[in-house]
Amino acid sequence: MIQTKQTVCFVRLSALGLAFLAASASAAAPSQDPWAVYPGGEGAGKGKHIVFVTGEESYRSEESMPLMARILSRHHGFKCTVLFAVDPKDGTINPMVKDNIPGLEALESADLLVALFRWRELPDEQMKRIVDYTDSGKPIVGIRNATHPFRYDKRRDSPYAKYDSRSKDPEGGWGRMVLGETWVSHYGKNLVESTRCDAAEGAADHPILKGVSKSFWLPDDVYGISTLQGDCKPLLLGQPLVGWKPDDKPHAEKKPIPVAWTKSFTGSGGKPARVFTTTMGHGDVFKVEDFRRLFVNACYWGLGMEGRIAEKANVELVGAYDPGPVGGKGLKKGIKPSDLIQR
Repeated sequence: MIQTKQTVCFVRLSALGLAFLAASASAAAPSQDPWAVYPGGEGAGKGKHIVFVTGEESYRSEESMPLMARILSRHHGFKCTVLFAVDPKDGTINPMVKDNIPGLEALESADLLVALFRWRELPDEQMKRIVDYTDSGKPIVGIRNATHPFRYDKRRDSPYAKYDSRSKDPEGGWGRMVLGETWVSHYGKNLVESTRCDAAEGAADHPILKGVSKSFWLPDDVYGISTLQGDCKPLLLGQPLVGWKPDDKPHAEKKPIPVAWTKSFTGSGGKPARVFTTTMGHGDVFKVEDFRRLFVNACYWGLGMEGRIAEKANVELVGAYDPGPVGGKGLKKGIKPSDLIQR
């Protein structure tokens, strides 16, 4: 073939075009990492990284935590990484797999941990990352099942078995030690008696309750508590109702008890961390604007950013949110973390 200047130019342009298309395809290709990352942007949270750790079979944390990550990323500028219980055989999200939450190395760069997982028995190398973060003095937001996150049935010889929710030393394991309580009971009848939330005495002006209604209903039942440990300060009291509708009457035989509180925790690093806990966390509570605002405000407060909490923080839904029902039957099978990233 005789090469002319035009032929050489065409070949070079074609090569450049192919390279550009390849690069574009690579950039557009969804990440296959077994976690979901929502990039930060402009907003109060710019430069801050929140890591969500999920993994429980009942309350659809694999749907609610990506929702809250999208809200915190889109409306507030936080970078958010959501980790899941992942089946190593096919890479799908499966909370029935209790010994695998890949990506916990993200906690090394985290400014805040949001925990919503139950009765995990993780490999030591994964547990170490959670314990190292716990001891770092960085803030923690614990949601519902996080009061009883670990259960060691197979590997009682693990150095991390002491964090089991049934532990005697520390009493109540990680949940009671860090968040202030472990698993006790369903105080409100599970999936039958919903909850009216009211500001606790003296708590109405707390930054976490800014813009949150002083009384609101949640489609969730109240967890029982023993005595809150450490320096817990109740923010919300939960009054069980006789049914699952907002206008149901209060249960006459059940007085309101704390369902949200603040606490501090000082680990081996010697630095006290801010801790917020709520025992509410059913998938449907995230449909309630007041609860989403409570959650967002708690993240700001944990990070020491209470001065930047808006009068009414933007918690508008980002994307569709229709969580499956409680229990294993509600799990949407075949979903990989990369499927949850909206592009």
